[in-house]
Amino acid sequence: MNFEDNTYIKAEGVYYAGILKDIKKHKNPLQPIYEAFTNALESISLVPEKNGNGIIKVQLFLSENLHKEREFYKVIIEDSGVGFNDLEFQRFNTYKDTRKGFSNKGSGRLQLIHSFQNCNYTSIYAENGGYLERRFRIAKSDNHIQENAITFLESTTSSAATEPVTTVSLSNLYSEKEKVHYTINLDELKEKLIAHYIQYFCSHKDVLPKIILESYVNNVLAEEQEIVSTDIPEIDSSKDFAVHYHKLSSDGKNIIECNDTENFTVKAFRINKDKLDKNSIRLTSKDEIVESNEFKIGLSSLSADDLIDNDRFLFLISSPFIDKRDDDQRGELKIAKRENFKKDYDLFSEEEIFLDDIEQEANELIISMYEDIKKKNEDKQVRIDALKSMFLLNDDVLQDITISLNDTEERILEKVYAAESKLIAKGDFEIKKQIEELETLNPASDNYEAEFNEAINKLVKEIPQQNRVALTHYVARRKMVLELFEKILNKKLTIQKTSTRNIDEKLLHNLIFKQHSTHPDTSDLWLVNEDFILFKGTSESKLKDIEIDGVKLLKEQLTEEEQKYRDSLEEDKYGKRPDVLLFPDEGKCIIIEFKAPNVNVGEYINQINRYATLIRNFSKDDYEFDTFYGYLIGEAIDADEVRNFDADFKNAAHFDYVFRPTKAIAGKFGRSDGSLYMEVIKYSTLCERATRRNNVFISKLHEKKHQSDDLPF
Repeated sequence: MNFEDNTYIKAEGVYYAGILKDIKKHKNPLQPIYEAFTNALESISLVPEKNGNGIIKVQLFLSENLHKEREFYKVIIEDSGVGFNDLEFQRFNTYKDTRKGFSNKGSGRLQLIHSFQNCNYTSIYAENGGYLERRFRIAKSDNHIQENAITFLESTTSSAATEPVTTVSLSNLYSEKEKVHYTINLDELKEKLIAHYIQYFCSHKDVLPKIILESYVNNVLAEEQEIVSTDIPEIDSSKDFAVHYHKLSSDGKNIIECNDTENFTVKAFRINKDKLDKNSIRLTSKDEIVESNEFKIGLSSLSADDLIDNDRFLFLISSPFIDKRDDDQRGELKIAKRENFKKDYDLFSEEEIFLDDIEQEANELIISMYEDIKKKNEDKQVRIDALKSMFLLNDDVLQDITISLNDTEERILEKVYAAESKLIAKGDFEIKKQIEELETLNPASDNYEAEFNEAINKLVKEIPQQNRVALTHYVARRKMVLELFEKILNKKLTIQKTSTRNIDEKLLHNLIFKQHSTHPDTSDLWLVNEDFILFKGTSESKLKDIEIDGVKLLKEQLTEEEQKYRDSLEEDKYGKRPDVLLFPDEGKCIIIEFKAPNVNVGEYINQINRYATLIRNFSKDDYEFDTFYGYLIGEAIDADEVRNFDADFKNAAHFDYVFRPTKAIAGKFGRSDGSLYMEVIKYSTLCERATRRNNVFISKLHEKKHQSDDLPF
């Protein structure tokens, strides 16, 4: 097997330009370290005659300026493994070579070149009683891709070395933002490596390589750590469980269980609270923690902060099935979920194991593994049963949500009510429509929630006993909200009749989303759109005060040009108060404005544009809001009048509203233009839409039998 120096190692039967597009960069910035570390572990395991357990070094190189500020510029991973002899070098350059037997597909090296511009290897390996040194580099530069290669072999020469050693040097990150993830101290690095490889470390504790971590500052050794066997927790308990395959029924409507199963193992680690800050359960693939958020599973038997005798628990799930389903992008699993199996059936096999079932079976097993956990779960069930009896909570909803051991009664109810916006209860029942007390309620009152809940309880008491089990607060609350909505529009509330000023807009605003609230999940924004209660957001807050996950929405440090624009026309732009702002996804923002029913809405067409412009240009760089959705809601709306203000608005085919498909939002200060979709819609139209949805729901409840696939939500 001959490899020529100073040549590109061209791929055979594959096209790297296409592969690099298909195999995306991993979301974890530290993935290149994990890939190189994994390769080191595998290389050490291949040494035929071991002298000890081998050595792995991870060396971080940082620069430090006069202000003691440090910045990452290079990482080197060194190991005493078998090295890149001809056989291993050929395997390295063969995409999806599985001959090593580590369930690898040869795509891990792509993560290195996705992150680093310079990936240089030096490998000293045994050959015919002596040693050779092989130097090569990998990259995805144009020069490499034009040769259909990612590897360039520089040289293979004789070496006077007396033992094998391989180093990979990674430098010049493509993304400057990722430097902060590598500018860490060795305690952090040690913690991350142990967390990532805990399954491997625990199962190889007695033969673990000597793992040395070093940090160099301006090329001078500044810190040194070592991962030793005492750092690795012992497995406290281990149990196996089986999960059944499922498939679609012949008519494609139902998911049915198959006889075939796959075996899984739960390994439990009981760790002192000072060393483990959260209880968790994780999937593992090929002895590594699966980091992808898409495949994180919930621990229902313990809350994250629960303690059992000052200990917390880490549960790791492993299986040959998971290893086989690991994608080219390590940790991206091809495991189906129930919710997308029917929808994306063509993407899966005829029979599949569901992630949901792995999660459920594992959690049930965990409860049986520890008596203390079992007792805490029994206590939790007592609290849930009491709430279910008191508030007629539906079993289907309770099974569909995760309730932790530390959840208060209030938090359990909040979870149930949020879940009910997506689920429907089953059963036969009648809903009485005579709700006289609604007319006395004032949504703007501080006692509104307490008075509202009291009215709900009175309604529940009026339902015949045989129907109470079928009744959920979801149905009762929505019916009452719709009744109250209509009464406000028809000016039938007592406070509307007695107030000396027009408070209709305030009442409607508070009905839909309480002013100054930051909790859409407890609002009635479903009147506008069912999904809106699921988003983060705020009601009636100054732009300068709005935070997303504790971080300010708007920039606080402005350039002279930005500050001049912000303060122009003697206008406090940062002090403006949009009625409602919601943040559904990265780069997206929903703006809702309410107008009094007697106000000509057409005169306020540009108000949402102005808010969108401010958020587009003054939001922090991390947010990059460029797509906006606007809802201008009133009652005095005339389609022709709206089009007089802006002829780009169009009449909707159904329901009584007008919409503008797109409007450019001016980008300033180097930012590109954004876009705004906007609807102008009546309160009465929203009420009609919501009533229709609720009527469908109620009609389903009156049916004698329900199939799970026929539920309206």
